Amino acid sequence: MSDSDIVRIYRMPGGTKGHYDALVEASDDVMAAGAKVHLAGSNDSDLWVVEVWSSPEELAAWQESQAAGNEDVLASVPDAEVIEFDLHQLLATS
Repeated sequence: MSDSDIVRIYRMPGGTKGHYDALVEASDDVMAAGAKVHLAGSNDSDLWVVEVWSSPEELAAWQESQAAGNEDVLASVPDAEVIEFDLHQLLATS
């Protein structure tokens, strides 16, 4: 963990696991691109994705690389509300 680690939480109102699966199928491996944590799930009304990245620049570079050629998939997914904050601590079991 470094001082520049960031957390991004995406809430997609009306999003489904099907939307998520389409995004994953169209995208390169988010973990290989530099994400430290990636998780996704849904409730009755929303799709949620949480990621931890080493820096905003790594995240932005990955997002730019995914935008080209995936316009159709991105257009089919509900717009996300995004919350971003600096990571203070990450606890995990192995």
